[in-house]
Amino acid sequence: MLPLILRRASSGMGKVVMEEASGGTERRRWDRATPEDGDWLIPLPPSGRSGLTGSAGEVGPQETRRVLSALSNGPEFAVLRGLAVDGLSDQACAHLCRSVISMAGAPRPRESAAPMDDLLTTQQAPAPASAEGSSRADVEVAALAPHTDRAGPPGPPRFLALLCVRPAPTGGETVLISGHSVHQRLLDYRPAVLPELYRDFHFGAETALARTAPVFARTGTHITVQYNRYQIERGHQAAGRPLTPAQTDALDAFDEALRHQAPLLVLQLRRGDLLLLNNHTMLHGRTAYTDPHRQRCLTRAWAD
Repeated sequence: MLPLILRRASSGMGKVVMEEASGGTERRRWDRATPEDGDWLIPLPPSGRSGLTGSAGEVGPQETRRVLSALSNGPEFAVLRGLAVDGLSDQACAHLCRSVISMAGAPRPRESAAPMDDLLTTQQAPAPASAEGSSRADVEVAALAPHTDRAGPPGPPRFLALLCVRPAPTGGETVLISGHSVHQRLLDYRPAVLPELYRDFHFGAETALARTAPVFARTGTHITVQYNRYQIERGHQAAGRPLTPAQTDALDAFDEALRHQAPLLVLQLRRGDLLLLNNHTMLHGRTAYTDPHRQRCLTRAWAD
């Protein structure tokens, strides 16, 4: 079993605090303390693993309360450790993932994603451009930039779940960044670009998935984030609406903030780990990995 990788950066983030924003509204952001393991890591008791049933019944009331508290009160993500996946097919693991995320909200139907999009495997992942035409293209997979999931109608899901069925032999750590902290960095260093990020962008080129939405939005007292630079560029190209210089500058500033923002967490998901996060406030990414036998597999589910 792979060891947990947790990097604590000096400029990391921690528990959620409430601050007054301009105009008298409140906004959430992370403070500078790194979250404790107990804030997000929720091991299942051995009795919940022994049956190898692959059912959401393995998650008891106490674990459910801890997950819901983490999602609603901070740090807005949680990892359930020790789900029974031995003996299950990949599709059965996908069903388990959807079953467990139902504790947080109503699961999206599978039809909201492309076929087999609930299984994230090495075969589906693009190899690095530098490896094209090389045998190494079969074993090396590029890093995935931090982003939020867009899904199909009616829009970005509120919750995302990722269940690790088989981790990559090397690399493939999950990276989590708070959208609130990215917003705060922009407010501190590039405030002039924020109005542009509150205006609509085109996301995606597919008819069923394309939409317009702002990167940042204020819902009541909270700021939400929706970001995927690749899908934004595809969306504007498909819509015949090239990005304006102001839009490009704002997106570049967002990417710069991502690069300078220390990740909240970088962790190696173990087999049987299920990550749940608030997709409206958290960005997630993945480091590069090698997988000579193409064994890596995660399942994905969304809920509202």
